[in-house]
Amino acid sequence: MFGLGKLNAAVVGTGFMAGRMAAVLNASGTVRPYAVVSRDLDRALQFGRENGFKKAYDSMEKMLEDKKVDLVYIATPASEHAEQVRLCVERGKPVLCETPVALTAAEAESLFALSEALDVLVVEAVHTRFLPFFKQIVSVIASGAIGTPVMLTAGIASDIENLPRLQRPSLGGGALGDLGFFLLNFASMIFGDQVKRIQSSCVFTPARVDRQLSTVLQYKDDRMAVLSCTTSGNGESRAVLQGTKGYMVIEDLMNFASVTVYDSRRNKTASYKRGRQKSEFEFELAAFVAAMKSGWKECPEIPHAQTISVMHMMDFIRRQLGISYEDIQTSPLPDLIAGSISTAGADPAAAVSDQSAVQQPDAITGSTQDTAPAGNSAAEPEEAAEIVVEAEEVISEEPGSEAETAQPADETAREEEKMPEDPEQE
Repeated sequence: MFGLGKLNAAVVGTGFMAGRMAAVLNASGTVRPYAVVSRDLDRALQFGRENGFKKAYDSMEKMLEDKKVDLVYIATPASEHAEQVRLCVERGKPVLCETPVALTAAEAESLFALSEALDVLVVEAVHTRFLPFFKQIVSVIASGAIGTPVMLTAGIASDIENLPRLQRPSLGGGALGDLGFFLLNFASMIFGDQVKRIQSSCVFTPARVDRQLSTVLQYKDDRMAVLSCTTSGNGESRAVLQGTKGYMVIEDLMNFASVTVYDSRRNKTASYKRGRQKSEFEFELAAFVAAMKSGWKECPEIPHAQTISVMHMMDFIRRQLGISYEDIQTSPLPDLIAGSISTAGADPAAAVSDQSAVQQPDAITGSTQDTAPAGNSAAEPEEAAEIVVEAEEVISEEPGSEAETAQPADETAREEEKMPEDPEQE
């Protein structure tokens, strides 16, 4: 299907992640920047000139009509991902979509069912799953250097609370969506997906975006993962994997930097550092292109079932804590307390305590153990686990065949899109 020349990539969005991927495209030997999409054509033109794109469009539909576009990379707010992926799939364009590929497991399942039916490659760009250094982590675990792993503690702190997309819940941001998502993926990479119980707590901003989150995963074999993240402070991004004979420390969970191994007496026994790389995002692009050229419909690094598995966990945690994608300025605390009182009598604190052990749905099938199905929103208040909230105020031609700077594809059409402009950032 694809020749020996470079593939033409279209980038949807002009924010931070779009810029990072543009740099990767320009350094790639297999893919080149071709088209950029923004609802603001002037913004698309400027981004295109700065990053070596040939074409600029002000709508997804116009870009997808361009037969020279070989693949699409989506870097818009999370709230736009599912619809934009669907448009690409319906027009037969392979798509690499920033995280998450959809806001719910049901949306993700629908997209993947469509992509499989239409034989189109769709990959969620969880870049950490493609990092080569993770093989070193797996190798250390397999060596038995720390014995049998029993507990994982991991945390990420990044002061990003003031970013526009974190001011509006409807854009899908927040501690869970922005940082907790990667922690859940990391736990999945280490321990798998056989989770039987989840306990979570969170703190909200005045706009009711979750700013701090703590989640405990208990697995069917009784291993545990304790995950925490905050968007309101800076700190370490690291994990500690405890085993029966020692432990290992992993630095930088967004771009694995090093692994240090210790024995049971806390003596350092080995250390490893990642090799040289141009960008942490180059590997997901390489794997995506390899899957395209092989005719695959998913990447082995992140099969569709894996994406859906994590999305089920995300859905479950949101229901536990009352995290909403609606732009409301009130705290969910009164509703959660009311729901607890209805099941546990007059003592709200006791009600919350009694529900601290909430069963997690099977990650892949969506079925549950000792609780309502993952998609049963009617049970949301009663499924609340340990709740901590703040009650605050209530694009394929050879180079040189066209101008090397971005050109408007249609200067007369500047249609409005659904894509929010301010947070065109991932």
